[in-house]
Amino acid sequence: MTHPASIRTKRLRPALAAALALWGLALLPSGAAANKTNAPQPSVLEPDVAQTSPKFRETLAKAQGGDIHAQNEVGIALALGKGAPKAPAEAVRWWTLASEKGLAGAQFNLALAYDQGRGVAQNAATAAELYEKAAAQGNVPAMYNLAELLSNGNGVPMNLRQAARYYLSAAQKGHVKAMYNLALAYSRGKGLERDDAKAAQWMQKAAEADHPRAQYLLAQMYAQGIGVPKDTTKAAHWLERAAKSGHARAQYSFALHCQQGQGVPASPQAAQRWYREAAGRNHTGAMCNLALMLLDGQAGDKNPAEAEALLIRAGELGDPKAQYNLGLLYQEGLALPKNLPQAYYWFGLAARYGQAEARQHRDVVGKSLSSAEREGLDARVSAFAPKAPSK
Repeated sequence: MTHPASIRTKRLRPALAAALALWGLALLPSGAAANKTNAPQPSVLEPDVAQTSPKFRETLAKAQGGDIHAQNEVGIALALGKGAPKAPAEAVRWWTLASEKGLAGAQFNLALAYDQGRGVAQNAATAAELYEKAAAQGNVPAMYNLAELLSNGNGVPMNLRQAARYYLSAAQKGHVKAMYNLALAYSRGKGLERDDAKAAQWMQKAAEADHPRAQYLLAQMYAQGIGVPKDTTKAAHWLERAAKSGHARAQYSFALHCQQGQGVPASPQAAQRWYREAAGRNHTGAMCNLALMLLDGQAGDKNPAEAEALLIRAGELGDPKAQYNLGLLYQEGLALPKNLPQAYYWFGLAARYGQAEARQHRDVVGKSLSSAEREGLDARVSAFAPKAPSK
């Protein structure tokens, strides 16, 4: 193979020169990959000045002179297309140079490339080795990513004990997701001895750092007295924090607290607001509860039409309780106009999805329908598939 330093664009056929594009990558054999025994060298062809920024050209000159920090920065620029056209494979080549000289940041970036298969063939084992090297030098994201690989056993042998150790190291250095995962590890006894108090301690730290799911789970811990004294007010506080961050289950739970006056003053208006927020994120329980409030007029005027629309939406998403409630409403004809075929259909769906009492109601309603009507509705039930949640 011709050494990269000897390649000149004027010697290449036009089509081949176009294929090599801006960076004139060295022609490697098919399947060649970056490794210690045959580390790929970065291209030495001068890039097209018109397509690069002055800052990139300055950094590239330093990188070509052997500056490992500049080599890492060039890799980042090429990976992101920042100051130069995107070239993931070329980014890997520069990171390989800096990584082999021991730069933790480059080791992390190269590990991420192998982890995600960007610019190089995906290889979790190689990624883990590089994460470990970077973690040993104090690189916190490397600690967390290595813990994730070890925890999931994704391409490397699962090792929950080592995963917990790296989560702890990253958490102690302020990594919020590591705090959350460490709390889960203590709570579930995975990789270390179960300790609800320590689980609550780390969940609190992650919650205080605005991790929405940690806020939601911390609220559950206060509500049930797990690892902390039972405290409904604190549970409501953390639910509200998570709800404001857009966590649908927290919005639903906080709405319940507002509706029932648990840890906060009772407020049907606040309950409706948070049910609406959760419903907007496809929480079918919130749709059902909001619909019932609208049918009862708990926060003002009744709105049967909106309640019906909410229940239908939840039912179409596959919620058996919404389907059962629709069947009852259509059967009784009180809050909504009586509609026995619709009652039969929704009871049929609820029965299909596990609502045992719906089967009896369906059979009662079915006595008022013709055999042809029942067969048609049964066919609709059999063909039903839940809708995909809206985005």
